[in-house]
Amino acid sequence: MKIVDIHLHLGHCNVFDLDTPEEALMGTIEKNKIDAGFVQPYPGCPDVKKTHNDIAKLMKKYPKKIFGVVSLNPHQDEKEYNAEVDRLIKDEGFVGIKLHTIGHAINPLAADAKKVFEAAKRHKVPVLIHTGAGIPFALPSHVIPMAQAYSDLPIVIYHCGMGHVYSTEAYIAAKLCKNVYLEGSWISINEKIWLVGDLGSERMLLGTDLPENTGVEIFQYKSMNLSDKDLANVLGENAIKLFKLKI
Repeated sequence: MKIVDIHLHLGHCNVFDLDTPEEALMGTIEKNKIDAGFVQPYPGCPDVKKTHNDIAKLMKKYPKKIFGVVSLNPHQDEKEYNAEVDRLIKDEGFVGIKLHTIGHAINPLAADAKKVFEAAKRHKVPVLIHTGAGIPFALPSHVIPMAQAYSDLPIVIYHCGMGHVYSTEAYIAAKLCKNVYLEGSWISINEKIWLVGDLGSERMLLGTDLPENTGVEIFQYKSMNLSDKDLANVLGENAIKLFKLKI
């Protein structure tokens, strides 16, 4: 059974005072027997280009195990934003684009956010959106109009709103929009049971966010009494299909 973690970070973060060096990242991956991990810069990294390049080096060092996710502040010149996205996806093989609502102070409905969706549409890769901490921008309901406008574009809601009140919003977004998928880091096991049971295992993906949380998230899914098929879907198969991974 493949394990694919679609939410990992590398480097330092000035926004949340976090730091994940390569040793901690790879140690977590090996300890938890993760077959493939999606790695992105924290939103407050001091040098985002360097961190993206460090991730690209990791992809070469650990082929078919490390996959990069672009995470750029959309509040910049459109040509510069698109040029860096193009470089990372075309030249380095990154597999998705992050919209970090709180870290980059961006509402998914804002004009600058359209750069993210248009770039993802152009490259045919999913958009991954932070929800939860940072409301109102981080409300899962703000994803709905964009998911409807870009109905052919897969959109992953990170954290499912990060708590019981807002996990309901993430549920509604996924219920209304078939192109919306949910990553459940930081929500309770009861919420995970409810979401998998109602939406189906095909709509949930494993993401853990921080090294301290990786084992906990995997253990929760393994404790939910899911069928082998449903557990395989959530832990890895959905990500493999959605992101067209060859692992």
